[in-house]
Amino acid sequence: MAARGRSAAVVTLVVLSAVALLLALVAGYVRRAAVDSDQFANRATVALEDDSVRSLIAEQVTDEIVLKAESNLIAARPIVESVVSSVVGSRAFTDVFRSAVRDVHRAVFDRDQNTVTLTVADVGTLVGAGLQVIRPQLARRIEDEADARLVTRDIGASGDVARAADTVRLLAWLLAVVAIVLAAGGLVFSTNRRRTMVQLGISTAVAGVVIVIGLAIGRDAVTDTVDTPEAQAAVGAIWDAFLGDLRSVGWIVAGSGAVVAAAAASLIRPVDIGAPLRRAGAWVTTEPTRPAFKVLRAALLIAAGLLLVLDTAAVVNAVFTLVGVYLIYAGVSAILWLIYRPAEAEVSRARVAVRGRQLIAVAVAAVVIVVAAGTFVATGGTSTAAPAADACNGHRELCDRPLTDVVLPATHNAMSVPLPGWFASEQDRPIPNQLDDGVRGLLIDTHYADRLADGRLRTVIDTEEARSHADRDGVSPDAVDAALRIRERLGFSGEGTRGMYLCHTFCELGGTRLDEVLDQLHDFLVANPGEVVVVINQDYVTPEDFVGAVADAGLDDVVYRGPTTGEWPTLGEMIETDQRLVFLAENHAGAAPWYHLAYEAITEETPYTFKRPALLTDRSQLAASCKPNRGPDNAPLFLINHWISTDPIPLPSHAQKVNAYKPLLRRARECQKIRDHLPNLLAVNFYRRGDVFGVVDTLNGVR
Repeated sequence: MAARGRSAAVVTLVVLSAVALLLALVAGYVRRAAVDSDQFANRATVALEDDSVRSLIAEQVTDEIVLKAESNLIAARPIVESVVSSVVGSRAFTDVFRSAVRDVHRAVFDRDQNTVTLTVADVGTLVGAGLQVIRPQLARRIEDEADARLVTRDIGASGDVARAADTVRLLAWLLAVVAIVLAAGGLVFSTNRRRTMVQLGISTAVAGVVIVIGLAIGRDAVTDTVDTPEAQAAVGAIWDAFLGDLRSVGWIVAGSGAVVAAAAASLIRPVDIGAPLRRAGAWVTTEPTRPAFKVLRAALLIAAGLLLVLDTAAVVNAVFTLVGVYLIYAGVSAILWLIYRPAEAEVSRARVAVRGRQLIAVAVAAVVIVVAAGTFVATGGTSTAAPAADACNGHRELCDRPLTDVVLPATHNAMSVPLPGWFASEQDRPIPNQLDDGVRGLLIDTHYADRLADGRLRTVIDTEEARSHADRDGVSPDAVDAALRIRERLGFSGEGTRGMYLCHTFCELGGTRLDEVLDQLHDFLVANPGEVVVVINQDYVTPEDFVGAVADAGLDDVVYRGPTTGEWPTLGEMIETDQRLVFLAENHAGAAPWYHLAYEAITEETPYTFKRPALLTDRSQLAASCKPNRGPDNAPLFLINHWISTDPIPLPSHAQKVNAYKPLLRRARECQKIRDHLPNLLAVNFYRRGDVFGVVDTLNGVR
């Protein structure tokens, strides 16, 4: 009786161990796939790879932006939907969608919000860009409605959700420990440890089978909650994106359990599992003699028939899962039978054989389990990566390099362009066109200016710092005073509306609103998620005002927030984490942790005042042109200033000479050798003259 009770206790421990293992696996998977914000967003983004999901979202986005823009645009719905469908499959949409999902997840788990809204920001920008060619006027109306709300849900007490997440994090480890302790207890109390090990293997396999079958039934139940085939396909794709890996976990656990059972059984003599299966089959096909068993058999047959009729797919899945696990066990057993030796063998040989069989059996079990688990982990089973960038700043080769090992084409006084109101320019095209052409470094100047009633700008020069800025631009204090007197006589007086502008020394000679340029930069980064841009701001506005303007443009979501000393992240990592915009200030940084001083520790540069092309093209002059200027010699970024200063009238002909491929490459390499630093920013005037982009590609080794 005592032996029977002990045996029952061991079986109970084995069963409880399997239950704890099953719950630990589910809790661990939920902890990884659902509680982690990045993993949750990544899996949601993977679902976008399914055509049905993209179609469903495209329809909703179309309705949202069309109706928000203006109900009269309903006539344009077909053309908008066609553009939206192509946009939803793009990398740009994938990035904004992933950011939106991640933000909603954090709202639930970190900020305890009871009502959450999944809003895909900037989708109007992407759709508008797609409509520019075919319907420009429609594009402008759509762009004004930049966001599309996909889902709004009241989830009740969000704090309960957050606490449940903390519980899941704890349970994953606690249940795993409990499963191990229960299994160890079963082995300790067992009088037949081989048999107990077989039971542990079988119970583990059953736990894996339960996961696989449960997921199959759950998937069918969830997809049946929607009506149309398209919606069912979309729901199924979302289910697979979030729970497909858990099904793989179930298979691995089931297979590993079968291997453990087979290996344990083979230590003395492999157990023929077919015998109990044949007895079960005979029980199903043979009419029992006792009435109670007849009723039980009939009830089970009816239940099986109903299940087969109502959910054929789940039954088929369950059958194939069980057959698969059995085949794994049978295959391993067949191999281990080869190790078995008849009992008639000599005792000494038997002992050696048993000892050898033990080692081989354990080795086989360990190898199979390790290979299965290793393959699962190596192929991303425990985590889902964010969508990989196809290229970084136009080249796949740059993705694995930190920013400090990459050369970017840059424009000096990038805002000084041939636009209305500008009396002199130093670049060929406005900033949006520069970005489209491949410029990835922008050297800008920001000023306060008053817009007068007649539309002209009056620079605010009321501090010594502003005067010193003019002096650095080659304008003497006397010339500044003279310019101020002249502008008063020219009518730059009276009340005006103060704002922040991009100007070169005097906004009277040309200026562009800062918010306008930041909006353009935002639109470019949204539409081009594989690009990294560096901005150096010669700032004569306060850090607080500049940071506020960046936030108003929606750029604070993509600014670089990582380290500026030591090892920088690669371009691929900056893109993956959506930290693609580096802001540096010449004079005053701060107001946000991402707004750093350029020349205090991050950037070193060359001189920037050259009056004749020969100073940049003559071999004998190159060493002097590369000598240190601002910034420490151990700074991680290196700026080469490469332009001819002939203010107030810059000459494109000079740029044609100094930007030519051979002289520009020669100077860049000379500076690299002298300063022992790859140039990271190659800043020029009139960037379309010469071959700046060709030189950058050569320095990057992608040409």
